[in-house]
Amino acid sequence: MVSQRYHFVMPNLTIKQIPLELVDRIKDRARLNGRSMNKEIIACLRSIVMPEEQSADEVIQEARALRAKLGLENLPPYDPKWKREGLP
Repeated sequence: MVSQRYHFVMPNLTIKQIPLELVDRIKDRARLNGRSMNKEIIACLRSIVMPEEQSADEVIQEARALRAKLGLENLPPYDPKWKREGLP
């Protein structure tokens, strides 16, 4: 029986045979993000398994902002014939 003191139960998960290189990278990420290794792993898993969905308008706004930041706002739209002509 679950104690009435807690409103929910958080499951535990044990992961075995984690390569040392991966553990080191998780430690580094956790340190950079100011989190414990446990919270860093949860954040990584959440971003992969439950990514935040963006609307098409949000994606377009981000792309426009990135183009402006890179000074590419006047770049013409991609033309498929460029590939045939050897252009980027």
